[in-house]
Amino acid sequence: MEIGVITDEVSRDLRVALEQAEAWGVRRFELRMGMKGRFPFFTPDEERRVEGAMTRGALVTAVSPGILKGAVEDEARLRKELEDVLPRSIEGALRFQAPLLIVFGFERYEGEPDDNRVRVLRTFERVAEAAAAAGLTVAVENEPGYWVDRPLAARALLEELGHPALRLNWDPANLHWGGKRPDYEDFLAIQPYLANLHLKDYTPNDEQVPWRPLGQGATPWDEILAWILAESPLEHATLETHCEPLIDNTRRGLAFVRGLLDSLGAGIAKGEGGGEKGE
Repeated sequence: MEIGVITDEVSRDLRVALEQAEAWGVRRFELRMGMKGRFPFFTPDEERRVEGAMTRGALVTAVSPGILKGAVEDEARLRKELEDVLPRSIEGALRFQAPLLIVFGFERYEGEPDDNRVRVLRTFERVAEAAAAAGLTVAVENEPGYWVDRPLAARALLEELGHPALRLNWDPANLHWGGKRPDYEDFLAIQPYLANLHLKDYTPNDEQVPWRPLGQGATPWDEILAWILAESPLEHATLETHCEPLIDNTRRGLAFVRGLLDSLGAGIAKGEGGGEKGE
């Protein structure tokens, strides 16, 4: 499994992020924030830097414009996202040969009308159809308090819609943040729809500093990655450091996950990987 990074989780300065990641031997990148705005609103210089990295062998694995984060009833915001940000994002993804468009799953509030589920599904369908027409896949990221949150409910939404271009960007630490320690049943629920994986670490007993360098929190990455290596065709995962100082903590996270993958790979080769307990 190859490990990539979200560029702004190294630095919002794309020059720094790309140069530093390349020095670490990282060649896979997810594009999210630039110095002046979120993808697709990069400056011409930032776009040229991404293209320069691509000529040196870099792969853009996904783009993340941050759409579908608000309430599905926010018609003005949704219109802007669907009619402006989405087509620009698709155009940018094609320019950078990125196969995946990461979106979110709409904030969900207490007492929300049941028919909003239909609105959510219809919006997902519209986004998936636009992406599929361009040869792209949409991956919805789970987040606490959203329509796409816990694995079983997220899977039910995708099964109900049944669109082949609509899958999941699984963030187990977000699930942990929402009060559910990821387990094997969670993995099995999302497994058929897994298109991308975010790596970060959460500590539930520290409200002041909940996010830690990968390997220093409580999210069970040894178990999660064992399941994925043994029972999923996923070829890469993306480090989302999420805690300062970004460069130092990204370096620590890379060292941790590379060491863990080496250990797990050796175990799986001996027939010890996968299974309900992640052994």
